[in-house]
Amino acid sequence: MSLKHIPSLALLLCSLAAPLPALDLWRNPEAAGPNALFLDGAFASLSFQNGFATGKGSLEFRLDYLVPLFLPLSLGFYFRAPNPNLTSFGLRAAYHIDLRDDVTDLFFLYVFDLGFLRNDTLAAYGDEKQPLRFYDFRAGVRRRFGRFFCLSLETDFQLAGVVVALSVKLN
Repeated sequence: MSLKHIPSLALLLCSLAAPLPALDLWRNPEAAGPNALFLDGAFASLSFQNGFATGKGSLEFRLDYLVPLFLPLSLGFYFRAPNPNLTSFGLRAAYHIDLRDDVTDLFFLYVFDLGFLRNDTLAAYGDEKQPLRFYDFRAGVRRRFGRFFCLSLETDFQLAGVVVALSVKLN
């Protein structure tokens, strides 16, 4: 090792000694404890391909329940507002990570779209069939403002954008 590598090595060793942010993978975040019930209304999305959209095409409603288990898991469902038909609806399962922040909830989720169940009905009316989406992994963060109201950001299908939602903690 030459003398010119010593500053780089010292910088590397100092950066490894810096404290990592506190997080806990095994307990519920304080912002979303066991038995918490969240109702989200997504009103806007930012697509990385098509830009910013609001209104009829981007309305989505979600209901998530944090199950009272030893792991921070939530189960829920969602549906997108008709555009013009109800074609996107399904189930959600999320794993929450405690950042040791009273108002922040970080989660990673799997979403299973059941819209393909209506393909025969859609075809009968000349509408476009919905694709079968087995693999839809997403990430999201919910930030609580006050006791019940939250703002939520979540990645969209195939990480193609970000969905903005207002959220209400119902209990």
